[in-house]
Amino acid sequence: MIKLVYVITRRADLSASAFHDYWLNRHGPLVARQAKALRLRKYVQSHLVDHAANEGMRAVRGMLAPVDGITEVWWDSFADLEAAYATDEGAAAGRTLSQDEAKFIDFSKSQVFLTEEHLIFDRTGGKPLGPDALKVTYLLARKHGLSQQDCHRTWLADHGPLVRSVAEVLHMKKYVQSHTVAPEWNARVLAAGFAAPLDGITEVWIGSEAELGRGGETEAGRNAGAALVEDERRFVEMGASRCFLTREHLIFDHTA
Repeated sequence: MIKLVYVITRRADLSASAFHDYWLNRHGPLVARQAKALRLRKYVQSHLVDHAANEGMRAVRGMLAPVDGITEVWWDSFADLEAAYATDEGAAAGRTLSQDEAKFIDFSKSQVFLTEEHLIFDRTGGKPLGPDALKVTYLLARKHGLSQQDCHRTWLADHGPLVRSVAEVLHMKKYVQSHTVAPEWNARVLAAGFAAPLDGITEVWIGSEAELGRGGETEAGRNAGAALVEDERRFVEMGASRCFLTREHLIFDHTA
């Protein structure tokens, strides 16, 4: 499958509460109604969670501030995505969504890019996480001077196993890397007025706020966290990246 990642910054004239309400309760159902025309297989909104941990994760890395949220949309393939938008029905559906997005999204400060997922581990036992689950969302820009290929290789082959090795002590339930692909398609989106795409996104699911806190309560947990940050510096441009907490809202899933 292929996944579109939409890094969203809200319009300046909207409060955070108004933005989140419109995105979830107005735009979400609208996307669901266009799913067939656009061949969408799954759609998830991840809304920013206001939590002190956001500043802690940002400060230790020297990162940018969080954004308002992330949209993720899945297709069976890149060919399906292209084919959907090539039809009159799909093109009309795309225009409908874009017109609605303009009501709550600042396009110039938002980013849209295609990715492929890499599941590093899943310790959920196949069971869905509860409503208290949080997701550490890491928007990754590669280190200056490093090719995207080398960034992805280091991230997947070196950093992924390191995270897996400390998953238990940090109470991580699941970890997915989504690597940016399809540069020509992403360039077309950039030309439409969006900010430059990133090199990928990391998502780490934690069962609850309590479990998130437990990771830093032990020496082993603190050492593990420090080791991850140090390793990230090998391939991440910290000053152009972000790390913050979100909570997922599954709008629909037609993949089952």
